[in-house]
Amino acid sequence: MNFLLHMLVLCFITVNLQAKVVLDTDNKPVTVPNKVDKVFGSSPPMNYLIYAIDPNKMIGLNFDAKNGNNQATKEFLTPNFLSLPVLGSFHGGGKNINLETLIKQKPDLILVWQDDMVVGTVQKAIAKTKIPTITIPFRKIEDMPNAIRFAADALGEPMRGNILSDYATKKILHISKSVKGLKPTRYYYAEGADGLSTECDTSFHVEALNFAGGQNVHKCQQSGLLGLEKINFEKLLTYDPDVIIVQSEFTYQSLMNNPLWKNLRAIKTGNVHLVPITPFNWVDRPPSFMRIVGIEWLANIFHPKEIKIDLPHEIKEFYALFLGVKISDEEVAKITNSGKTPLSWSGCSK
Repeated sequence: MNFLLHMLVLCFITVNLQAKVVLDTDNKPVTVPNKVDKVFGSSPPMNYLIYAIDPNKMIGLNFDAKNGNNQATKEFLTPNFLSLPVLGSFHGGGKNINLETLIKQKPDLILVWQDDMVVGTVQKAIAKTKIPTITIPFRKIEDMPNAIRFAADALGEPMRGNILSDYATKKILHISKSVKGLKPTRYYYAEGADGLSTECDTSFHVEALNFAGGQNVHKCQQSGLLGLEKINFEKLLTYDPDVIIVQSEFTYQSLMNNPLWKNLRAIKTGNVHLVPITPFNWVDRPPSFMRIVGIEWLANIFHPKEIKIDLPHEIKEFYALFLGVKISDEEVAKITNSGKTPLSWSGCSK
């Protein structure tokens, strides 16, 4: 650590004299300021969690506010969020984080995602800054309500935390009970430019899909940090999934215009669905609080006869509570890609 970093750390410690001790989710004591005004998330799941609790306390982003995995626009997000600097990430794929730059922002607290595949590296790096850090589990859907409440308490927003946590608990419990005893729907998760990148069945990238009553057709052990396991089309033909969930608009257009895909059952039956990404992805990349509404959307796809959900109502309620925006039925239709169907493929007939 160079001289400048030493001085920045010293300054940070000096101005944060009044503090309290809290237990993190590992029951380890962490000293945090009594008043938390500036917070940073070491990964997108944590940064987006901060946004849901209080966007005004965010000091920076991991990646550009708007990127290929979301539709972060001014209609749904605060001007402050959209103007935040990109401080970087520990995960590659963009700007690498610079600890000196992070310290200059003088965060009162950093949230670290416990389920991060590189969490050990992240914790070791952040420890050098002496900035108070709390580690929060956020992979499993059922962990989210407690994680929301805990993070909100740490940020000094217990009332907000209780409201969001109670809502999340109600929705998650409803989906859990609704899919219990139902035969899982076999799905394929299409990613990559050609739709032939996907995720292993145990990956956190498909946590929401599995929770909502789906069964991943691709069984494997994740081979790399980013996932995106490659398969060939012959393998996909043998899988012949009942439903295809598509990660991006580009991938959707790619597979819908590829005549080979018309041989798949999901294409023939009109069961290809593009993941909503406004303002953040509902399912994955990152697996954020948006999964609370994402599992309702997925459950309705996987089990439309058995599970009855008033999706427009649920979506509008969720957006009002978590994002602070009121949306119309027309906006709901646009967000959920309701106008997109596999039958738009030029070579497919009814």
